[in-house]
Amino acid sequence: MPRPVKHKTGVYYLRRRVPADLVKLVGKTEEKVSLRTKDPAEAKARHFAEIYKLEERWATMRKGQQALSGKQVQALVGDIYRAKVAEHADDPGSPETWRRLADDERRRQDVRRRTAGKPSALRLATGWSEAEAVIRARHGEAVDEFLADKGVVVSEADHRRILIAAAEATRLAHESILRNAHGDYSPDGNAERFPPSTSAAGPLKFAPVWADYQRQSKLRPATVKRWSPILRKFIAFVGVDDLRRITPADVIRWRDKMLSEGSGLDPITVRDVYLAAPKALLGFASDHSKIGVNPAANVTVKVKSKGTARDKDFRDEEAEKILSAALAPQNDLSSPELKDARRWIPWLCAYTGARVNEMTQLRQEDVMLIDRIWVVHITPEAGGTKTGFARAVPIHDHLIEQGFLAFAQGKAKGPLFYDSRRGRGGSAGNPHHVRMGQKIGEWVRAIGVKDPNVQPNHGWRHRFKTVGRTVGMDSQKLDFIQGHAADTEGRKYGRFPPRALKPEIDKIPRYEVVPAAALDRRRKASRLKSPVEPESSVDAEPAE
Repeated sequence: MPRPVKHKTGVYYLRRRVPADLVKLVGKTEEKVSLRTKDPAEAKARHFAEIYKLEERWATMRKGQQALSGKQVQALVGDIYRAKVAEHADDPGSPETWRRLADDERRRQDVRRRTAGKPSALRLATGWSEAEAVIRARHGEAVDEFLADKGVVVSEADHRRILIAAAEATRLAHESILRNAHGDYSPDGNAERFPPSTSAAGPLKFAPVWADYQRQSKLRPATVKRWSPILRKFIAFVGVDDLRRITPADVIRWRDKMLSEGSGLDPITVRDVYLAAPKALLGFASDHSKIGVNPAANVTVKVKSKGTARDKDFRDEEAEKILSAALAPQNDLSSPELKDARRWIPWLCAYTGARVNEMTQLRQEDVMLIDRIWVVHITPEAGGTKTGFARAVPIHDHLIEQGFLAFAQGKAKGPLFYDSRRGRGGSAGNPHHVRMGQKIGEWVRAIGVKDPNVQPNHGWRHRFKTVGRTVGMDSQKLDFIQGHAADTEGRKYGRFPPRALKPEIDKIPRYEVVPAAALDRRRKASRLKSPVEPESSVDAEPAE
């Protein structure tokens, strides 16, 4: 991340390498700008502002020569006016100085207007009248520096328009400073005549950058679905649809708003969702030289560590209750796919430690024989995996004895636990297999596993890890079976074939349970002894 550079004199500087495509236009390979301060905090703030100006100038230069409207010309010279007034506002000095300068500018403009349209030998030779040539001599160098600083390349005709308008803006600035020199700091009427400052390159709007981020980063549909409304809300809160104009102060205001009592949001949710979304988007824009420093980079949320009321894995009695209910007779009101999911998903999670959605997405063709070992092939092609990598997990003998292979082989190719033709259908952000995982979570709550401190699906992953450690499973193989990322670069090399994993799976003790009584699913959740948790809470899958 670019940071202010401290010179040996103690003054901080901005230093930024010029993009290769602009080196010829800029005339050098590096930009170096003094931040005019020795204070680190002040340098940091000025550094962001200067990077914004630099990125804006580069973006403008890439557009090449531009034809400007009258409003754009006035917006540009408005910047000249505002900069001039701001430069002298605190200490304007003698009124006489500014009266003389304003009178000089007024006389030059009067001469230009009186001679406009009259025959002029100089205009015939150079395109500039005598009065315009005087104005050019007075303001030309400053206007050229101003345009170069902004990276604006204009035609000769537009250059003339800007120069003449800049002379008039300078006169108005001198009059405003004269009022200040007399002690009059009432609202500046002259400033209101100019349009707001705008980038000649145009604003860097949220929508196209968000689309680029999704495409280049290959964001998951679920992430897009969750982040899109948050990012739109963030842009509306900031009040400007131009990513270049978002400041660290804007991000801090957003964070504090989300942490306020009225938001109802937990600090962890603010950190991992409401702040993470704009931080990631702005980081993408910064990494791709669309903006300067990511204004959200150093904005954080302090989260106090909470004690846990219990462990995150299912206790023995909870695991047995779920597996027993999975064996129970089911009424005929449920769809065949939901019946199959209730029957097999808990047992698959118990004997693989997989994420529930990795099981609900299984297809008939994902149950296969590799090296004479039956496996479930967990692959992104079926719906997705958290790491993005496929893995083959051997099937526990107890599952085979219960008839899982016969169940899978008796199905047609395609998903085992949902039918995309049934119901109201899924979406990219909430696909069928995810919805089925949510239904399994609701069902687990309905049968009586209600402790809010353990998640109704994810509790199996924690339990599998606990059981695996207890029976002495190899830690690397245990991580691979569950799809946990390797913790060192060396462990990312190679793979664990099924024949290396089957002995580890065999170490998992059998769950010996008897079928429970059937649960009458016709009863509404509100009539159960304990309410079913909202869909969003039963399928939450935390970061690992």
